[in-house]
Amino acid sequence: MNRSKAILAIRDMDSLRLLRANLRAAGYDVSTAPGGQYILNNISDEFGDLLVVGEALPDIGGLEFLKLLRAGSDIPVVMMGQEKGSAGVVAALRAGADDYLSFPYSTDEFFARVGAVMRRIRRESVRAEDGKKKIGALTIDLSQRQVIIKEKATPLTPTEFKLLIYMAERPDQVISHEELLTHVWGENYANYVHYLRVGIGRLRQKIEKDPSSPIYLVTCSGVGYMLQDMANR
Repeated sequence: MNRSKAILAIRDMDSLRLLRANLRAAGYDVSTAPGGQYILNNISDEFGDLLVVGEALPDIGGLEFLKLLRAGSDIPVVMMGQEKGSAGVVAALRAGADDYLSFPYSTDEFFARVGAVMRRIRRESVRAEDGKKKIGALTIDLSQRQVIIKEKATPLTPTEFKLLIYMAERPDQVISHEELLTHVWGENYANYVHYLRVGIGRLRQKIEKDPSSPIYLVTCSGVGYMLQDMANR
């Protein structure tokens, strides 16, 4: 059985050594990257299964790195940092992180977050058989994990893909915040509404002509969200 490969890019050496030891003990193949530019220059489908990066890398800011990374890669990313409030977490998620973990943290919490991210990939890779699902003018390519609009393909991160495909299975139905959070992020995220808002916002940027006035991903105030099938309208 192939072991998952984690790439670490953490400036603080004590944190780097601890994370490396914990991941190796959990069965991961682990390597380290000297900085963000190295990752951007070498990223590919075979580069690794998970990135764990600091919010400040030796050669580039963490948020800037994420934005550049997401222009060409959907590799799962867990960001580590000092932010305690939701503002820093939201900024990381908007930039493209799949999760954010603040120092100090427990080993159990770290692996709960990493495990949740990795489960999203494994579940969707099993389901993403060759085929496409159409919702109005949207085509969701299951095998390539991307959305196609007017023949233009846009890649989705594992989290974005899981969120969109879950809503696409129930078009024109309101799905509650709690249900979406529990299904996409995991049971421990049921109250992390800011994660969902950021996820929906990132999807709107990719599928809506005008993200500020969405026609597909509709907010049902105080309840949840709905993916409208515009072919039925």
